Amino acid sequence: MPGAEVSPTAPPAEGASPPASRAAKSPLIAATLSFVFPGAGQLYLGRRISAVVFAVPALLVVLWALLQLSQGLVYFAVSMLDDGYALTVMVVAAAFTAWRVVSIAHPFVVVRPRRVGLRAGAFLALLLIATLGMGDVVFSNAFDAYSAAQQIASNDFADATASPTPFLSTPSPSPSAAADESASPLPSESPVISPSPSPTWGPPDPNRLTVLLTGVDFMQGRGHALNDTIMLVSVDLRTRAVAMVSVPRDTSAFPFYWGGQAPATFKINALVNAIAAGRFGSPDSPMVTLANEIGFLVGVKVNYYAEIDIDGFSQLIDLVGGVDIYNPTLLNDPSTGTCIPAGPVHMDGPTATKYVRSRESTNDYARASRQQLVMVALEKKLATPAMLPKLGSLLALAGKSIATNFPLNTARNYVSVAQHPSSISQCVLGPPYDYHPDSSLTGGTWTSRLTLSQVANLSVYLFGTDSRYDGQAGVVPAPCKAVVSRPRAAPCETASPLPSESPVFSPSPSPSAAADETASPLPSESPVISPSPSPSAAADESASPLPSESPVFSPSPSPSAEDYPAGRQTPSVDSA
Repeated sequence: MPGAEVSPTAPPAEGASPPASRAAKSPLIAATLSFVFPGAGQLYLGRRISAVVFAVPALLVVLWALLQLSQGLVYFAVSMLDDGYALTVMVVAAAFTAWRVVSIAHPFVVVRPRRVGLRAGAFLALLLIATLGMGDVVFSNAFDAYSAAQQIASNDFADATASPTPFLSTPSPSPSAAADESASPLPSESPVISPSPSPTWGPPDPNRLTVLLTGVDFMQGRGHALNDTIMLVSVDLRTRAVAMVSVPRDTSAFPFYWGGQAPATFKINALVNAIAAGRFGSPDSPMVTLANEIGFLVGVKVNYYAEIDIDGFSQLIDLVGGVDIYNPTLLNDPSTGTCIPAGPVHMDGPTATKYVRSRESTNDYARASRQQLVMVALEKKLATPAMLPKLGSLLALAGKSIATNFPLNTARNYVSVAQHPSSISQCVLGPPYDYHPDSSLTGGTWTSRLTLSQVANLSVYLFGTDSRYDGQAGVVPAPCKAVVSRPRAAPCETASPLPSESPVFSPSPSPSAAADETASPLPSESPVISPSPSPSAAADESASPLPSESPVFSPSPSPSAEDYPAGRQTPSVDSA
C-alpha cells in the first residue's frame, strides 16, 4: 500500500544497526590489511572481485616461495648462485613488491576520502616504505648472487676461464719436457709410475665429485703469485664420505701427466706460472694443468678447481664471525708474533691466516694439516642458516676473491653432503708419502719428492676403483700413515724461533743411523722413511696401519741438534 511504504531516507527502527556503507570504512585500515596480504583490504571494503584479483597472484608467489624454501634456507641461498635462478628471483621480487604497493594504495583510490590527515598520510608512507624495503632485501640479495656468479666465472687469477679437458690417453711430450725428463730421475722406491706416464682413466664416475682447492698468495714484494695451498677434496656422493688430501707445495721432480718430468728444483706451487709462461708444453691451460697434475699424482680424476686469494680468505673468516677449531699443539711463531694455544680456539680472519701460513716454528706438513682444520671449520660455518643475513656480503666477497670453473648452477645439488657428510678423512702427503732429498743435490733449494708407490696404496684405499692406481701391480690399499711432526714449542713469552723445516727425512741415512739400522730411527709411532724399503720397513708396511681417517698428531719430543744438520738452507717462500 502506498501509505505503508518506507522512505529510503527514513531513520532505522530503534535498536537497529545502521546499514553498512563502503564509504564509511577506513581506507587506512584497508591499506594496513593489504600490507599484511594483498587483497585483504579490498575484502574489508566489500570489493570481493578486487580482493580476488589482488590475492590470487600474491598467493601463487607465496606458494612458489614456500616450494623454493622447502629444502631449507641454505639450499635456497646456494641456489641463487645459479645466475638464471637469481635472475628469476629478482624478477619475482620486483613484481611482487610492485603488486603489494598497488594493493596498499588501492583503497585510497576507490574510497576517495575528502582529505587524508597528516597522521594517516605518514602511516601510509611508512607502509609503502616498509613494503619497498622488504622487497629490496630479496631483490638485492638475488642481485648480489647474480653479480657474484658472473664475476666468479670471469675471474682470472691465473687462467680461470678454460674448462678442464680429459686426461690424455697418449702422452705427447714436448721437447722441453723431454729435456727435463733426464734432469732428475725419480727415486727407486716409486716403481708404480714411470717417468713418462700414460694415463689410463676409466669412464668418469658420476657418483664422485673431486675439486682442487688452492690458496693463491699474492705476497707483498713478490712479482708473482704461488699456489701455496694445494688440497684435493673428493666426495663419494653415494656414501657422502669426504676425503681431503694435501700435497706439499715444495713437491719437485714429479712426472707430468702428459709425459716428461719436472726438474729437480722446480716446485709444484709454481706450475701455474710456468705453464702460463709457456714452459713444459702442457696441453691444457695453467689452472687446468695444475688440477689435472694433482689428480694424476694422487690418482683420482679432478672435476673442477677453485682458487681463493689469501686476503679474501681472511676477510671471509671475519665475515662469518670467525671459526672454531681444536688446535692439537701449541703454535708459537715469533716471526709473526703468533701464539695459538693447544685446545679449542676461536679465530678471527687475521689470526686464522697466520695459523694456516705459519711454518717458521713447524713445517709445511703441519701447516697443511692446519689448513685442513680451518677449511673444515669454515665449511661448517658457511653451511648454517645463520649466514643468510650476511648472504649479500658473502657473495660480494666471493665475487672478488674466488675463481673457479665449477658450474655454480649445480652447487645446490651438494648442499646436503656439505651439511651432513658421513665421514671426513684427512691426510697430508708428508712422510712416508714423500721425503726431503739432500739439499746438496738441489743447489741448496729445499724440496720434497713424492714416494708414489706409497701414494698409490693410499689412493686405492680412499678412492677404490676410481683411483687410476687400482689394479696396478704391487698396490696394496692402505689408510693414511702420515705422521705430522709437531716440534714441542716453548711458552710464547720465552720461546725462540726454531729452524723453519722440521725433521729431515733424508734419503741417505747418516752414519749414526746406519749404525742403528735395525732399530726405528724415528719415534715408534712414525713409519720409517728410506729410499729403498729395508726388510724391517717392508715388515712394517704389512703391519697394522695407523688410524685411517686423519693424520696422526702424536706428541713429538723437542727436536735435537741431529734433526737440523749444519749448513741446511732455510727455505724461501719464493724459491721455486
